Amino acid sequence: MLKNAKQLATRYFEGKITRDEENVLFEFIGQGDDQRALFHRWETEWEEQQTAHAETERAWLHFASNTIEAKAKSVVVLTLRHRIAIAAAVTALVMITAFSTWQLVDNLPGHEFALTAPMGSKTQLTLPDGSKIWLNAGSTLKYTSQFDNKNREVELEGEGYFEVAKKKNGAQFVVKTHGYDVVVKGTHFDVSAYKDDQFIKTSLLEGAVLIDAGEDRLMMQPGEMVTLNTATGTLTKTNFNNDAHAWIRNMTDFDEITLEDFVKILSRQYAVKIHILSSELKTTKLSISLRNKETIDEVLDALQRITNMKITRNGKNIYMTE
Repeated sequence: MLKNAKQLATRYFEGKITRDEENVLFEFIGQGDDQRALFHRWETEWEEQQTAHAETERAWLHFASNTIEAKAKSVVVLTLRHRIAIAAAVTALVMITAFSTWQLVDNLPGHEFALTAPMGSKTQLTLPDGSKIWLNAGSTLKYTSQFDNKNREVELEGEGYFEVAKKKNGAQFVVKTHGYDVVVKGTHFDVSAYKDDQFIKTSLLEGAVLIDAGEDRLMMQPGEMVTLNTATGTLTKTNFNNDAHAWIRNMTDFDEITLEDFVKILSRQYAVKIHILSSELKTTKLSISLRNKETIDEVLDALQRITNMKITRNGKNIYMTE
């Protein structure tokens, strides 16, 4: 049983565990303090392994970037998880801070930019056509060096608020997600398309938007939100009253959100890893507001009072049990 539990724990850390396997693992952890301590030890060992792999990869990337630099006068290296995008440019100025402005210009075809807002921070960027984008924590925007005033196409994983510049030639601006495309000309809207979320949402604040999901196409008007359930493929359109892009001002309100979905947001905003060690706790519903002035400990303390759950913390790892 111990060997099986460790294998399940490894699958859990890798994000590959099934719901049934997760229930078996949680049952093991719930047997007592010894089992919980063992689970924490396995996680520490797994993270140390990942760190060792990352250091090896960084050493290789350092060697690769030095080799490339010998052949090109200007090289920009941007890392997204375990991928890199390398762009050669005549002039490239990149400023990366907790909430900074990025602007990259490249005239050579075939290069891809991958711009990331790290966990625990947000990023603002300006595209070559003048469009402004705010990326929420844990989000990535990709576009190629062929992006210009006529070909305006980007790919989003995560959440972004867009203020798209209008063009006299009427050129479309397309945001591609893993569920559908958002087609606009000049407008303000928010797209949330994290790959670990079940729902992809687009909220329109100004202008008009076309949602293109292949067979399904929906036109949006200001004040409307389109949601795609990635599990069922169902598209729905509703009205919304909340400020969909309030997160760029560090303000977020949640109404009847499940604890499972809420901790995903906390993990991104505070750069922590939260484990809910109970299947029943995951479905607990919350109505809560965040202003990003709260520390993670203050948020956890409030959650503990609201739900009566037990929360323990070990560095960046947080554990929730009944």
